[in-house]
Amino acid sequence: MSQVVNTGGMRAGCIYRISLKNFITYKEVTLHPGKSLNLIIGPNGTGKSTIVSAIILGLGGSPKAIGKDTKLEQFVKTGTKEATIDIELYQNPGQRNVIITMTFNRSGAPSWRIDNRPAEKKRVQALIASLHIQVENLCQFLPQHKVHEFAAKLPSERLRDTLATVGPPGSVEQLDELKTLRAEKNDVGTRLQSNKKELQGLESRHNMLQKDIEALQERKEKEKEIELCKVKKLWLDYQKLKKDVAEHLRESKEQASKKKQIDRVIAPLETDLENVKGVVNVFERKQQTINTEIHKVHEQVSKIMDSISNNVGQLELIESAFMKKVERHKNRKKELIEEKSKLDKLNMDKTSLRERLGDPSNLQADLNKTLKQISVTSAQCKHLRSQKLDAQYEIDQNITPQLRQHQNRIRRLEDVNEIRLRTLADKNEDTYNAVMWLRDNMNKFQHPVYEPMMLQINFTDPKYAQYLEATVSARDLIAFTFECKDDMNLFSRSVRSLNMRMVNAVHSRGAPEQSDDIRRLSYLGFQTYLVDTIKAPDPILRFLCKQYKIHKIPIGNQHTYDNFAKVPPNITKFFTERHIFTIRVSAYSGAKSSSTREIKRARLLANTIDLEQIYSLQNELTVIRQSESVKRADIQRLDTQLQDLENNLRDLSDTRKNIEGLLKQISLNGREIKMQMEKITDLTNECTFDLEAEKAACRAKRKESVVKQRKLHQELLSIVKVVQKKMISKELCSVKLKISRDSIVDKEATLRQHKEKGREMEDILRAIQQRLDTASSTAKQLQTEIKRSCDNKLPSEAGFPNKWAFDSLPNDPRAIDDHCGELTTRMNLLAPGDEQVIQENQQLEIKINKLRSLVNNSAKNTRELENNLRKIKSQWLPALESLVQNINVKFAEMFHNLSCAGEVKIVKEGDDDDFEKYGIDILVKFRAEEQLSRLTAYVQSGGERVLTTGVYLMALQSLSSDVPFRCVDEINQGMDANYERRMLEMLIQITTQNNASQYFLLTPKLLPNLQYDAKVTIHTVMNGKHIMKHHSWQQQNFLANARKYKSSLT
Repeated sequence: MSQVVNTGGMRAGCIYRISLKNFITYKEVTLHPGKSLNLIIGPNGTGKSTIVSAIILGLGGSPKAIGKDTKLEQFVKTGTKEATIDIELYQNPGQRNVIITMTFNRSGAPSWRIDNRPAEKKRVQALIASLHIQVENLCQFLPQHKVHEFAAKLPSERLRDTLATVGPPGSVEQLDELKTLRAEKNDVGTRLQSNKKELQGLESRHNMLQKDIEALQERKEKEKEIELCKVKKLWLDYQKLKKDVAEHLRESKEQASKKKQIDRVIAPLETDLENVKGVVNVFERKQQTINTEIHKVHEQVSKIMDSISNNVGQLELIESAFMKKVERHKNRKKELIEEKSKLDKLNMDKTSLRERLGDPSNLQADLNKTLKQISVTSAQCKHLRSQKLDAQYEIDQNITPQLRQHQNRIRRLEDVNEIRLRTLADKNEDTYNAVMWLRDNMNKFQHPVYEPMMLQINFTDPKYAQYLEATVSARDLIAFTFECKDDMNLFSRSVRSLNMRMVNAVHSRGAPEQSDDIRRLSYLGFQTYLVDTIKAPDPILRFLCKQYKIHKIPIGNQHTYDNFAKVPPNITKFFTERHIFTIRVSAYSGAKSSSTREIKRARLLANTIDLEQIYSLQNELTVIRQSESVKRADIQRLDTQLQDLENNLRDLSDTRKNIEGLLKQISLNGREIKMQMEKITDLTNECTFDLEAEKAACRAKRKESVVKQRKLHQELLSIVKVVQKKMISKELCSVKLKISRDSIVDKEATLRQHKEKGREMEDILRAIQQRLDTASSTAKQLQTEIKRSCDNKLPSEAGFPNKWAFDSLPNDPRAIDDHCGELTTRMNLLAPGDEQVIQENQQLEIKINKLRSLVNNSAKNTRELENNLRKIKSQWLPALESLVQNINVKFAEMFHNLSCAGEVKIVKEGDDDDFEKYGIDILVKFRAEEQLSRLTAYVQSGGERVLTTGVYLMALQSLSSDVPFRCVDEINQGMDANYERRMLEMLIQITTQNNASQYFLLTPKLLPNLQYDAKVTIHTVMNGKHIMKHHSWQQQNFLANARKYKSSLT
């Protein structure tokens, strides 16, 4: 901490001491300036400007304020690591001096201390500013490298520097406040005009929306009238159904009464019929008994007749046997010869067979071989048949069920259109009927016509249906799409003529818009654009792109929801998993507003064809069919092999049969030979035949047979008499049975007729009951629907809404339809409008009221700003004019002393309140024939600019101000010698006056014979190898030697 106290002779902020260590060329030096003019002289390059640089840096300035783009570390003396700047400043009278220390090294990071205590740079700068030191103001500090910048300054910059240097306290702040007030006033005025313009636009829009709202309200009134017509029609239908229910009840009672009457007739008939059937059963049992008895008698007759026939045959056999024996006896020798001849032929056949067929043992061996081959071939056939059955079983039990299963699944998936069609029928019956009409009349149109969009659109994933349904209105989803307007007009006329009025159609043709690369938005979680999730005909996609911009609507996920604020502004609508975000920009104010709502589940598009699943099932189906084809090819191959084996087996069987036939011939020949030999032996061994004995035996046998036959005829006669009685009883029973059966037929016919009538009545009753149930159910539904539409009230109940309008409607359904059609036509002539118009109108009214308030407030603010500006201007401008006038007087006087002319004045390039354009112009002329010209960096010569700058700074110095010191570095460099001398004389005169600020002038030389004042302090800067240290310099000794030397010369 400094021990020096300001006793009152120094202005606060003046420099008491400057100490440098390892700073540029100085290893160590201390400078004690005088209180007035300090002339720092020395040859070029000795370090004069280094002192100015130290003052600027040590008082918080930047290297740029010196006029060099030098880095701070370059101010450290070569060969050293750290530099220090110590500047001791006077404070207010009675206070100790303050010491500001700056230390920095080659890393460029400075540290600050105040009175040897660490301090932040901000604190240092605040201390310096409180002492009115401005090291970067050229009117206070003018380094060597910035001398020529003064002339290049703009008038507004020169004004600010001048005010900061010699202006009244707070004048710079007042200028800034005036500029701020002017800017605020302009800004408020601009906003006022903008708000007025926007207000005008919003009011115009509001007026337009009022018309739309009136049209929308009129349309709503029409809709209410149409709805009331529908309720009226429902009520008429309900009344009619109530009458139908009463009529059905009456018919049901009548038919039930008739049914009871028929039931009372049917019961006795059924009883009589059962009795008759009992009689018939008795007769049938009796007839069956007679038939059984007759059958038994017939069996006896048959047996007797058989016995008679056998007896007759026996007689014939006895006679025939006797005659054969007689005949055989006569032909025995001849027969023996014939039989021997047959035996010889058989032996010859045996020899022939052996010669032709060979040994039977060889044939047997061939047969065994053939049987073995047949066994092997049969086993192969059996194995192939087993393989074929396995393949066929695989096809029947596995492949075919899988085929059916996949086909059924694909069919169920493709039946989505039927489900959607039923949904369409429930939502809009007219549109459904129009679809049916279109399918039957497609040939009437020249270009393709597309059924409602909800039937044509499918998705890559069913989850995307909710996003499209949240984007596209239901009216457009059930709209037909036409590529030709003529076709659309024909369609509209046709369906209207069929009373299908609630049908919508749109026109669109061409390819759809292409979406951008979604990968550009992937960092926000966006996965795809809405258009890329849809499979539909191009005209439909084009319509959706044009009308709803679905190619610009991306779909994201939870990450998108969490980072929705980062979504680019060009995306005005986007989806997250469960929400839709909509960004709106006002056409008038440009203000943005956003809305978020949760997405509802899809209804119209809830059932969508899963193309990926169908594709997967079709691929699986192809694999299964390929497997079936392989199996069937295996079966065909097995059939071919099996056919070859069966052909071979047939050949072997034929061979077997042939061999067996041959062996059978040989065996048969052997048996025949054996039998023939036995026959010959019997003929040879037969005994001698007795003719008389044989005749007697034959007569005895004939007699016995005839007696037996007589007995049989007697028995047959008695049986025939019994049969005759039985036949009479049978015939009588048959007549009675026929009579009873005819009675049953008549009674059954009568009963059947009555039962048929009963069934007809039951059918009538069921039909009546069904109509009754249907009418009752429909009436209940109509009643519910009427109540739902009319505050849960029926027209017959008190409190029914719009009762008068309801009663005024016609009571004829056809008239109601005509009236409803007329209202619908009138309603369709009105624009459909949008419910958002009302919301937009409400928002507009809020904005209009807000803007009106803003306009009123802006006008009030403008007046307040104008008053404040006038008040501050009335204080600031006169002071400025007085200041500039004083500067001008001094400046002109000094220039006059230099035999030149100069003027300082205020310039206003804009209007009086455009304080940004306020400035100070310096006008000079150096020759009599010239006109005053503005000081610039191009008009005057370098010396003239330097002279003008120096004179201006002296003019400022001559005015009393709070600036503690000024510093000018080599301003006289290159100046005319005459001008230089006069300027220095004026400078000495001005800076040595009472209350003048401390002044530093750096110059390489002193002019000879210049009159110096005692208050002038001269500092000589020298450098060299043998220069002594500054603290070893004995100033008084040097002065004494100088005086002595001077006196010796005289």
